Amino acid sequence: MEDKLFNASMEFYRACDVKLELKEKEGFTGWNNPENKKLLKGGFEEHICRALTQDNLIDIANYCMFLWNLIQIKKGGEAK
Repeated sequence: MEDKLFNASMEFYRACDVKLELKEKEGFTGWNNPENKKLLKGGFEEHICRALTQDNLIDIANYCMFLWNLIQIKKGGEAK
């Protein structure tokens, strides 16, 4: 992978991770509970209608990861 692409993806990953850690400390949990799929989908849909700021794009990416993970769980995988 080209260094610039790798560096950008790692910087984005770190930003997503920092946001997830902050939200977890604030008490936001349940991202890996299949019963929360409708709530997570709603959060995703709300964020994609907002301005495309760096912070909002991080939120969108994290919602994508939550929803991707729920599909993974349904397939027999699990969140690590």
